[in-house]
Amino acid sequence: MPPASTGRQLLDADEARVARASRELTKIAAAMVSRPMDRDLHEQMRGFLARESEPALASWEVLLARTPDELKERISTVLTAQALRRAS
Repeated sequence: MPPASTGRQLLDADEARVARASRELTKIAAAMVSRPMDRDLHEQMRGFLARESEPALASWEVLLARTPDELKERISTVLTAQALRRAS
C-alpha cells in the first residue's frame, strides 16, 4: 500500500498499525508492572489480543519483509514530509 501523503498521516497502513499496537501494548505492560492483578488490565490485554494482535503481527511481517533500500526510502519520505510540515 502506498504511503498516505495527505492529511496528518505520514505512515502507511502497516506502519501505523504497528505503531498503534506498540503504543497500546507498552501502555498495558507499564500498567501491569504496578498493578499486575488488576482485572481491568487483564481485560484490556485480552481485548487487544482478540481484536488487534493478528492484524498487527501481519503488518509487522510486512515491515520485516522490506529491503534495506525500501526502509531507507520510507525513512527519507517520512522525514521529508515532517520537515515540510514544520516549515509551512
